[in-house]
Order: sequence, then structure tokens, then C-alpha cells
Amino acid sequence: MKEIDLQVFTASFDKIEDLRNQDFILVSVSGKVIGEIEHKEEVEAFRGFSTYRMRYHKQAQDYLSCYTLYRQKLEKKGIEKILGQLEDLKLKHNKSKIVLLGYGNENEFDYRHIFAAFLQENSFNAPEYPDPIDMTIQRKLWQYDPYREAGHDNLTDEYVGETLEKVKFIFAKTIPDNPHHYTLRKDFGNDEKFLSIVRHIRFFGKLEEFGGMIFRCFYWKNHKYHTHPVDILDTDTDLINRHRIE
Repeated sequence: MKEIDLQVFTASFDKIEDLRNQDFILVSVSGKVIGEIEHKEEVEAFRGFSTYRMRYHKQAQDYLSCYTLYRQKLEKKGIEKILGQLEDLKLKHNKSKIVLLGYGNENEFDYRHIFAAFLQENSFNAPEYPDPIDMTIQRKLWQYDPYREAGHDNLTDEYVGETLEKVKFIFAKTIPDNPHHYTLRKDFGNDEKFLSIVRHIRFFGKLEEFGGMIFRCFYWKNHKYHTHPVDILDTDTDLINRHRIE
């Protein structure tokens, strides 16, 4: 593994003033810096780690999906390229200390802790500044699934599948590169039944990545069904999508 003479820390954006005064290279590991962050024009975005597509998962506190997607980015990039990118930042700024910045405070969920854990697994330490955090709390958060926490209504797969077979589905003609059909909540005929099926799909569905987001997919015969992460709560959901399995 590539060795670099560099100190790497993680920290919240709230500490940015102190970090600037200590001559750190300021780096965001969540993509472009948004919001009212002081000195954000001085923060470098670590290439390949935008979390914009994950924003609905984070809003829903679907940390399992956030972790799954971010971990995929880390593994795809690989430790050698990550260390090489850190080395490039060191040479660009002619400094020996880098801080990987994120939005969460103390023990709140944040992507920087996933990044730090990946570095640690590869024998490169990146402690939190100014004080260590309890990584056991973070690891518990990474397994948190709000849709499983919400529960389900004890429907059977057969009931859900057979109900969906009887429903009218409309072809999504505005998305020809992703052929699928959808059924609308307003046309379902029974709002509570619709929401019960949504809860079943989200509770029992298999997690699958598509387009930088996680979908919980319920399989029945030749189709799979899912809702959309933009509908954060079960009660927000206004449609169910259906894809044919080839």
C-alpha cells in the first residue's frame, strides 16, 4: 500500500475556523459544500464523493442506505487512489495536515466517519478533531433502517402480489431509457390498503442500487415493485413502480 507522510483528521464544519488557524487543508468528503458554512470557498471537494443523490435517504434517516452507497464509493475508488488523492492535495497546498470535513456534530451520523473507518481498515488512522468519537455509535447508525422500524401490517406476500396484479399500471413514457410502469395512490381505490402495501414493500423489499439511490424491491412472479426514496415517509408515497424481470 502507498505510504504518505501526512496527518489526516476528521471534523465537523463547525470547527472550520479553528482548523484554518492551524493551517489544515480543508476537504469535504460529501461533495460540494452547501449551506451557510464559513470559508466554504476554501474547502476542496474530494473527487468522486458527492452525496447529493443520497440526500433523500439522509433526510429520512435511512442511514443503512447512506452507508451502503457511500461504502460502494470507497470500495470503487480503492485505498491506493484515495491515498494518492490525499498526496495530491498535500503537494498542491504544500501542507502536511488534512482534515476531512462533514456536517454531523459529535455522535450524529456523518459520511466522514464512514471514510475514516475505511482508512482505518486499511491501516491509515484518521482520528476525529478535537476529540475522539464513539465509533460503536456510528456503526449502529449504519445499520439503522427506518422502514423496518416503522413495521408492517402482517400482510402475506401472496396477498400483496395478487393485489398488485389486479391494479392498473401506466407505462412511464417520459423515461424510455428505464422502461417501467406505475400505479397511482389516487387511483388505487383504497388508501389504507395502498399504504399497507407500501409498508410491506419497504419492510420486506430487497435493497438494490440504481442511479445512485437505494430502492427496496418486492419481487412477485415476473415483476419487481418499489416506491421512490423521494417519498420519505410511507404516508408521503403517491405511486408504486413496477419493472418486468426478464
